[in-house]
Amino acid sequence: MRRTPERATIASVFDPRDNSLSLVRLTLAWIIVVYHAWTLGGFGQLEVNRFNPGVLTVDGFFVISGFLVTYSWSRTDTAGRFLWHRFLRIFPAFWVCLIVIAGVFAPLAWLHDRGSLDGYLNSGPHGPIQYILQNSGLRIRMSDISGTPHGVPFPKPGSGLSQAWDGSLWTMWWDFQCYLGLAVLGLLGILRPSRRYIVVLAAAGVWCVLVVHWLAPGFASREFGGQRALGTTRFVLLFLLGALLFLYRERVFLSRLLAVLSMLAVAGSTLISEPRIVSDPPFAYLVIWLGLRLPFRRIGTTRDITYGLYIYSFPFQQLMAVYGVHRHGMAVYYVTCASGSLILATGSWMFIERPAQQLKSWTPRWFVRNQGSPPVSAIPAPRLSANRRARPAAPSVDPASRLNNIHPSSANSADPTGATHPSANR
Repeated sequence: MRRTPERATIASVFDPRDNSLSLVRLTLAWIIVVYHAWTLGGFGQLEVNRFNPGVLTVDGFFVISGFLVTYSWSRTDTAGRFLWHRFLRIFPAFWVCLIVIAGVFAPLAWLHDRGSLDGYLNSGPHGPIQYILQNSGLRIRMSDISGTPHGVPFPKPGSGLSQAWDGSLWTMWWDFQCYLGLAVLGLLGILRPSRRYIVVLAAAGVWCVLVVHWLAPGFASREFGGQRALGTTRFVLLFLLGALLFLYRERVFLSRLLAVLSMLAVAGSTLISEPRIVSDPPFAYLVIWLGLRLPFRRIGTTRDITYGLYIYSFPFQQLMAVYGVHRHGMAVYYVTCASGSLILATGSWMFIERPAQQLKSWTPRWFVRNQGSPPVSAIPAPRLSANRRARPAAPSVDPASRLNNIHPSSANSADPTGATHPSANR
């Protein structure tokens, strides 16, 4: 009899050492660079109907983050170690970016506007020191520095938006909140196979809030109109969808037909006033499908500049606008901004992010001392004759562990994935 081939699932295809998720993230980052260059250079808005590439690319980051960070949780022994890894991935490069903006970009803009650096450090409540301190906790509380950037196309006068050096950094706070929420779910045991349905209920609840916001905008604006609620219905929902695709990886089929239908659903969702009601689940599936099915799997695995592109492209483009590079046309402005952003992103990876990742296994000495050393047997080991060859002792097996090893449920709970992939650092 001819054997029916098994349908591919995420679990059977996902290899943490061999996938295209880094390629997808890098592509999304470059779309952000192009989108911001178009907007910050004053060349208009890249938006077709309700399709906004800048918004959609950020959504893709949160889907991949939910998928890979959930995988990271499954491979980490403790919640403390998990949060330490997440801290190293976000905070060091973020802090250095704040320092570069306040110590390099803003002074250059001040020098361009005033001809000298006199008064820059003591320029009031929105000075450079205040900018670093106010924003160091990831929550962006101050966007300009000493009135800079000034005279740039973005934001337009009368738009109601404040001056901003880096309009991309505000999503980092939401990213880290998702990390914390996932750690809480893990500590409560909700990520286990027997309880992961609760994550489905949580995602469904957030989706219902989004539906209410669409059907009853008056009520929703009063009850769910805050930035926290709006961020939850966008970022938290997408993160949960990415996490669910990993948690149910054994049951989610990787189908080209489903990918095409997902693409059509995302495109069709732009015809309604609230596209996320329709687009979020198929969009999440499409992003992960691309990450597991596209070729060029080695791109971005050894030098991950995605994070650096995301956090540095906006401020560098603002600085180029201060110096009027955009007046030479879109091509000159984009090439200049893309080149500078690439250099900054590469430097961030080589000198900040990669060294920080090497501290993943670091443990404080006081913690090691508090753990204590393992007990040492008081019985000396028997000496072997020089003419006898030492044979390795057979490992002792606990009867209870032997029963666990042959229990049928233990085989089903094994994680089919391998070692940590560099893209899982996101």
